[in-house]
Amino acid sequence: MHDINSAKGWSLMSSSFRKSFLTHLLIGGVIGILYFIFSHSSFFMNRLINSLFLASFFPLIFGGLRFVKNLGTFDLFIYSHRKLWKYGKHHEKFEKENEKIAPASTPELGSYYEYRNSRNVFPSCAGPVLAGSLYLILSLFLTLCTV
Repeated sequence: MHDINSAKGWSLMSSSFRKSFLTHLLIGGVIGILYFIFSHSSFFMNRLINSLFLASFFPLIFGGLRFVKNLGTFDLFIYSHRKLWKYGKHHEKFEKENEKIAPASTPELGSYYEYRNSRNVFPSCAGPVLAGSLYLILSLFLTLCTV
């Protein structure tokens, strides 16, 4: 009997990637099964193809958003809003009160370059994208086979 971890490619993947991949595969599968069960289409193959496509939709969207975030697309937007909030009149009142209670408790917001280099590392987008791609490929394959 072979253990699943003994498969050559599976053991090379990190545990966080496997967890992300399996989680998104499960979420997509649950969405697809729910659509398949509650769909009113009388043709079985249409229900199956639609449920696989819908199962691929949410992991692909989530993975795409994570990919865009990892590229740093939202960094300037977030930094500018934090900078505006920091120098706004509404925030100055709270900042002065915080400084009276606990001196040096308000973090300084440096330059954009410092902000970008100090941000946390975000998880990879490969897990959700691969899970969504698996369902999408199955859906496209079944679509081409039924034509």
